[in-house]
Amino acid sequence: MPESAQQRHPLPPTRPCPQAVAGTSYTTPPATPFAPRRDPLAAPDGSTPADRRLLAIASAAIILPILCDRLVFAWSDANTYTPWFDGFWLAVIATVTVLFFRTAHRSLMWWFTTIATAMLCAYAIAMHAAGNIDDSWVTTTFLAIPCLLMMTLQISDGGFDPHHPWLTVKRWLLGWISPFTKLNAVGSTLRHAQHAIHALPQDQSSASSAGTDTAGSERRTEHMGTARRILLIIIVAVPLLVALTALLASSDLVFDYALRRMIGSIDISEFVRHVLIIVFLFPFCLSILAQTEVTNRLRMHACTPSGTGDATASRNERTFDTTVAAVVLALVLVLYAMFCAIQFAFLFSGRQLPDGYTYSQYAREGFFQLLAVVCVNLAGYALVLCRVRHTTPLTGMLVVLIGETGVMLASALWRLHLYIGAYGLTWLRLESLTFMWMLIAVLVLCLVRLFVPRLPLATIGFILVVVWYVALVLSNPNTIIDSYNQARQITDAI
Repeated sequence: MPESAQQRHPLPPTRPCPQAVAGTSYTTPPATPFAPRRDPLAAPDGSTPADRRLLAIASAAIILPILCDRLVFAWSDANTYTPWFDGFWLAVIATVTVLFFRTAHRSLMWWFTTIATAMLCAYAIAMHAAGNIDDSWVTTTFLAIPCLLMMTLQISDGGFDPHHPWLTVKRWLLGWISPFTKLNAVGSTLRHAQHAIHALPQDQSSASSAGTDTAGSERRTEHMGTARRILLIIIVAVPLLVALTALLASSDLVFDYALRRMIGSIDISEFVRHVLIIVFLFPFCLSILAQTEVTNRLRMHACTPSGTGDATASRNERTFDTTVAAVVLALVLVLYAMFCAIQFAFLFSGRQLPDGYTYSQYAREGFFQLLAVVCVNLAGYALVLCRVRHTTPLTGMLVVLIGETGVMLASALWRLHLYIGAYGLTWLRLESLTFMWMLIAVLVLCLVRLFVPRLPLATIGFILVVVWYVALVLSNPNTIIDSYNQARQITDAI
């Protein structure tokens, strides 16, 4: 018996439609799961920052690029540095303090980094006012202050733990790339800021009087809608007209001449350049401020654990094999012992070097390599200390490592001393000299840490580095350099 058409092509299942006439049926559409997109600013519990907080952050993200353009790029010259660069850094410090003071003031480390950054800014401004734009000013303005500012921003949640600083170090490293990788937070922040703007007239009307009539509320809402349209027109039309005008002026000299006659001495291309600088800096500034707000809010509302217990558990679970670590460390110590023997035989004893070598060449060629090895040794010491189970032989090998590192540091100091005696003192050599003395203090702390487990070595080391640099730049290094070179009749240090 042949199959019917319905058997060959079965229809999809049907069910009665509640809104249709009885007896009719409709085809059920296939059910597809749909999950709403998660807000980039949302916490694990789904909560988001207050709209007014994000409105304040968005306002700061607009103000800072404008200040950067006015204080940095508007005064810059191809041959000189801008005199207002460090004034911009002070503005950033003030902005971070105002935005995150409610959580940051609980941390003594935040106060320390903020005060140190402000002192460096004051030093750089004073140096520029005196006309001393030298290497110390450049290092302070373009390296030391930005690094301290990033640290100040990352610890503004008030939850810095001096005994577990590695989470802060991770946040500091990620802070340099997060503005580029988390730009999706920009749109969410602007949306919340827009909601805050919409809520302002309603809050003002409810605060003024509860008995406002409906017609008045509708008129205010209509006025707000008109104001938003005007603002949107300005935001879209002004940059577009400026860009098109600049293109047309550059394509036709007569049009450019007529345009200059109409608007006077305004340089359209220069104006466009400054607008583009502000537009380019805005999303990155907004991104990092919004991410900082999210982190601080989680800490303040305890949406995430403090990390102390997790860090301890993770440290106990993820440990290296003690035997492997001891064998590798022993091999390294043997190599270092051979190197230290060479240092005592030639460098410290003053014996004759191989033919063709002078002491200044010997010092110049090995200084930075030795400094790199010292830094590697400190990193290896920290790795063994944090990730390897402590035993008596391993502790003894770490003591030997610290001692051999001290010999290397003394070798680097002696090489630098020879080099300075031959070629004079400069900012880089003074900085390197004092830095190595600071490393000697760090080595002493490393030795103490082996016998005092509760010593917050990383935190004290960070404080020591900041104090060293601030004390160095505030000690009038130019006077020290000039006095040293004049006493040794070195007219031009190279």
